[in-house]
Amino acid sequence: MFKIILIVTVIIAFSEIKTYSQNGFENYLKKDSTYRFNSSLKDLDSLFNIQTETGLKDTAFFNSYGKAEVFTLNQLLFAAVNNNPELSAMQTKIEASDYQAEGKTYLPDPMFEVELDDIMSDFKRIGMINFFVSQMFPFPGKLELEKKAVLNSKAMMQSERLTMAIDIMNMIKMNYYDLYLVNYKLKINKENRLLMQTFLASSEAQYTVGKGMQQEVFKAQIEISRLDNEEFILIQQRKNIFSELTRLTKIVVDENTKISFSDIDTEYLMNDYSFNINFSKNKKLIEYAFEHRPDIKTLHNKILMNQTDLEMSKLERYPDFNIKLGYKILPFEEKNAFALMFGVNIPFAPWSSGKYDQSIRRNEIMIKSTTDELSIKKNDIRNEITAIVNNMTALKETMKFYYGVQMPQTENTMKSAQYSYETNMGSFLELLDAYKMYQETKLMYYESVAMYLKMIAELEKATGLNLKN
Repeated sequence: MFKIILIVTVIIAFSEIKTYSQNGFENYLKKDSTYRFNSSLKDLDSLFNIQTETGLKDTAFFNSYGKAEVFTLNQLLFAAVNNNPELSAMQTKIEASDYQAEGKTYLPDPMFEVELDDIMSDFKRIGMINFFVSQMFPFPGKLELEKKAVLNSKAMMQSERLTMAIDIMNMIKMNYYDLYLVNYKLKINKENRLLMQTFLASSEAQYTVGKGMQQEVFKAQIEISRLDNEEFILIQQRKNIFSELTRLTKIVVDENTKISFSDIDTEYLMNDYSFNINFSKNKKLIEYAFEHRPDIKTLHNKILMNQTDLEMSKLERYPDFNIKLGYKILPFEEKNAFALMFGVNIPFAPWSSGKYDQSIRRNEIMIKSTTDELSIKKNDIRNEITAIVNNMTALKETMKFYYGVQMPQTENTMKSAQYSYETNMGSFLELLDAYKMYQETKLMYYESVAMYLKMIAELEKATGLNLKN
């Protein structure tokens, strides 16, 4: 009894070590990653019970994805976002804008002047030597508005960077699901070739004993040749997907790369109680998109920037001040003298104030234009999400039909046709037709699964769910 317990304990210990080795990335992802991608299909349910997550700083997580034994979707997403040079360049610009904003709070440079006055025509005598220091002071509030304008521009760049990151992640997901489909097609192709080898052996046996026709053997051989050609085409398609993943992630992805599809749970997807996106939840999806989509945030920031420009245009009507302090050397007087001057610009002069009116009108029009653009964008998003949800509903029913009805029926039909052929009660053509129907049904099922997964990715993109808030 003790030996049995010891053996079980050792097995469990080794299995835990192996699991940690394979899933170390996932452990870090859950604990301390600043990149919590909603790539797991089960995470989409959290949309209807949204909670704010606190992002922690990356530690060993950053180094874990490059050492993994098997790449997951999360790792591909992390690599694509982290290794993209355009995103890095935009992040550098965003960081630089902080210094630019801070620089806007300083006064203009002061001016130092030297003036030689009353110089005689023979240059032998100077009547006065003047030294001046002047400083211009903008009207209170102007410098703060300039800083605010830079910060609004920074917020726009952040939203644009997030939009770019989401687009890249969406492309990764699309290629990942294409790879999932191609892998299953190759698996089905292999199963079909083994099945056709069985049919070929059966038809050859029938022909040998004079109970079958030679054309049945030829048809089986032709079908095997077709499957061989199909395998070659699928392998080329997979190579193209690997090339695209390599381009997006900037890491080598090829035939030797192990990619896990363990996060795709088809039974979970088809279960209406565990995973169900339907028209009744449309309103929540749309509201979430309006609040979290980066392109919506970009337009909001653009409106804020236009409003800041309008405030600056109105404030330009107020004068700036200039103070000048001088010291005069008077060679022909007993004492030298000081000079103090105070000046303002006149922004309300009739021959110059028109430019301020035009600037105010322009910014008012820009605010209205951007507000209309935001309204159009929200309407497009509403229609986009509604269409995606409708497509998902149809695809889910298609998956359930193929998986629960069509596949079992065509499989039973094929087995029955095979039994009938082997007992000389059916023809080889009937067997071949039944086999092709079963093959097409399996392919249609996995194509519907891949399409459903892509629709989920499109829904994540449409609602702004790709990156954590």
